[in-house]
Amino acid sequence: MKNSMTFEEQTEQIVKALLFDISEDSQNGCRSLELSAGSELECDAVAEKTATTFNPEVIAKTLQRLGDQYNEDLEKPVQMIIAEKNKEVMKFREMADSLSKTWSRSQGLEYERAFLVVTVKLFICLAQRAPSLRNKTELFTQTINENPEVRNYIEKQGGWENLQTGTGQNDA
Repeated sequence: MKNSMTFEEQTEQIVKALLFDISEDSQNGCRSLELSAGSELECDAVAEKTATTFNPEVIAKTLQRLGDQYNEDLEKPVQMIIAEKNKEVMKFREMADSLSKTWSRSQGLEYERAFLVVTVKLFICLAQRAPSLRNKTELFTQTINENPEVRNYIEKQGGWENLQTGTGQNDA
């Protein structure tokens, strides 16, 4: 089934699911798939609007597993983003790109996969350390949507719903 949502709309739904998982309202921490009653209704509405293969909660979990692969210290980059009042999106994008290039070279990963891994981890760390930026979903959405290489990478896999979690070149 073809999904009727645009890539940008899907990315927005995924970010909302990521934010829900890392919010203080989530009783079981970042890894809970359980939702509050209100969230279930919202997710049901999303599910009706999208094809059965697109599930933002499952994709958010996949992205979290990807982000878990990045174990570098993000305290300094996060503080630099927080310090850039009214320029957080631009600074976030620059930081994600820089860290991704460094990590992809050191780990022998393709840039696009490294970019996704680093962007997710950076977004989660920033949301946890700066609650005032937690609802700035454009930090993540614009960074992904406006990176043609990463967008192409996701679309070549068949869309968000086919995103793989491994970091190796021969992922199944």
